[in-house]
Amino acid sequence: IIEAKKNIFKSMDRYSPAHALLASNTSTMKISELASVTKRPEKVLGLHYFTPVVLMPLTEIVRGEQTSEEAMQTAWEFCLKTSRIPLRVERDVPGFIANRVLQFPKVVLVGCILDEGIAEPEEVDAPWKKLGAAIGPFEGMDLAGLDVHLNASKYLAKALHPDYGPSRVLEEKVKAGELGRKTGKGFYDYAEGKPKIDLSQAAQKTDPMDLMAVIINEGTKLIEEGLCAAEDIDKASVYGMGTENGPMVFARKLDPLELTERLERLADCFKKEIFLPTRMIREGAYRYC
Repeated sequence: IIEAKKNIFKSMDRYSPAHALLASNTSTMKISELASVTKRPEKVLGLHYFTPVVLMPLTEIVRGEQTSEEAMQTAWEFCLKTSRIPLRVERDVPGFIANRVLQFPKVVLVGCILDEGIAEPEEVDAPWKKLGAAIGPFEGMDLAGLDVHLNASKYLAKALHPDYGPSRVLEEKVKAGELGRKTGKGFYDYAEGKPKIDLSQAAQKTDPMDLMAVIINEGTKLIEEGLCAAEDIDKASVYGMGTENGPMVFARKLDPLELTERLERLADCFKKEIFLPTRMIREGAYRYC
């Protein structure tokens, strides 16, 4: 997939006027890789919009390794003029802020739950929605497209850690051509329109706090790396995902020992190193950031 996008950037670089900025709406790929095939890497950046664009006003402005401050500022002003809420991402890491923290750890965990036969999609989504979420994890994957998630998972597995790789069930769905809402079937069947999630399915097979734990843990990784502040993660959640509050605000209410034990249990249960608690979690520093 990234090779196809590189070819597009080669063409854009060849035919665009010299002053033009080249931006990608990618949600995962490193901007610097795309910039490397152009003769204007200082004018290449990420401009990541969120789906559905008419409802989610956030746009991540992603700085590549050689992106100039002038390009970043121009993109910022463009977002404001088009009624977007911009969020600067100052380091070029796969997944950036919103998807890296709020999507991919969650996708890994629900994939493990499905692969292990612990619960069905509705039994995962129901308790999440019962807490006030607009859509559940599997609904969200169907909306974005399971092929999109498969490609993103494979990319992150190479770029970040093998644990981000796709679940067995996700690969099977894509192989069968069940790509979500756009094909009429994914984790749910859309033959009669949007499926109705039965909230009575919110049994004790899964715990929404497990999903929140891996999200918070991933957020602390980016904070430890100096990529962003806690308020940036919360801003991404509210304006990019439509949540009422951000995960880092919620995290301040949690006991460090209980959160540490929960993450260690998940890491051990599913053999996922990426679920192991960070130093910030273990020391409780996340409550003060």
